[in-house]
Amino acid sequence: MGVERVRREMGILERIASYIPGYRGYKEKELRRETDILVRRKVSSLLAEAKDMLNSSMSPAAARRLAYDPEARFTFENLRAEIDRATQRIDKAVAGYAGLFDAVKVKEDKLDAVIDHDLSLIERAERVKILASELVGKEVGSDEWGEKLRALRSAVSEIDKLIDERTNILKGLTEVTD
Repeated sequence: MGVERVRREMGILERIASYIPGYRGYKEKELRRETDILVRRKVSSLLAEAKDMLNSSMSPAAARRLAYDPEARFTFENLRAEIDRATQRIDKAVAGYAGLFDAVKVKEDKLDAVIDHDLSLIERAERVKILASELVGKEVGSDEWGEKLRALRSAVSEIDKLIDERTNILKGLTEVTD
């Protein structure tokens, strides 16, 4: 009778978990999967916001200055392309988990390391967004503009490296199944 009273006081998920062996582990795996998806979406979103800031920062006068300065235009366009590339890479990155019937399985006990690494991705993407906002309003071609642009490119490059590291971590965590 005491067990039944305890079960009535539990939430539905806790009640299910009390009846089904292994359910708690299943829910933890699902939470990890959701976390992985949310992390990658957040990084992608922050990078897209940074690119939108860059695009909207181009007043007609700034666009004309950029058009007449081939070096600045090249650097600016490369930056936009680098942000696009990093966004696509994180969108299409290997997931930090594998489904039940996938050919490649990620060892569950190692996923926390991937999630910790992904926190770095979010922090760097936030930094990219901040640097993009600092670039807005700077005079195109000025020393200050060039300095901010270089800092922004460096931050995007760091994200690119983190994506590579993430891929390598996952390669080390996976094993091929039959």
